[in-house]
Amino acid sequence: MTTATSAAAEANVGLSTEDWLDVARETLIREGVEAVKIDRLAKACGVTRGGFYWRFKSREDLLDQLLEDWRRTNTAPMLDALNAAGTPQKRFENLMGLWLEERSYRPDYDTAIRNWALKSPKVAALVREVDDIRIAALHRLFLDGGYDDAEAFIRARVTYYHQVGYYAMGVKESNRRREELRPLYYSVLTGFTNG
Repeated sequence: MTTATSAAAEANVGLSTEDWLDVARETLIREGVEAVKIDRLAKACGVTRGGFYWRFKSREDLLDQLLEDWRRTNTAPMLDALNAAGTPQKRFENLMGLWLEERSYRPDYDTAIRNWALKSPKVAALVREVDDIRIAALHRLFLDGGYDDAEAFIRARVTYYHQVGYYAMGVKESNRRREELRPLYYSVLTGFTNG
């Protein structure tokens, strides 16, 4: 192996799986799943295509890991907020904060995955599974808030569908406006009379 080849191999190995996933995630969000190609990602990372195979068996392996990354990173923060200590009112406030701050939860990632799901039955099944997990957590919150099972379930769905729809429609509001509307959304979605 030449010195140049050796240096290139070391650079390729030096990219972590997370580095590749970061580039794949941002490409998916900006351009869709069709743009998540090995050559393209390697070029964006400034490495050879061979470096990809140090971390992934195939493009399909990368896409599977990207789906798991989405499931983990965009669902865990929601579940953490909904299952945290405190009253149902406080836990819902935590969730609203997560949605408004868009730091731990990335709506653009959710939207990109949902767009991918329109083209892939496998991804669509995963999205339904994740949606069910998230709705179940909201359902538990509303049960804890004193609603009977049927109303808790409907409030969970309405709240979740509202938020997914907000992102799907590309609603653009300033943070100030969103904060102004926050108490009204809280009241309408939860029906809770105290915080």
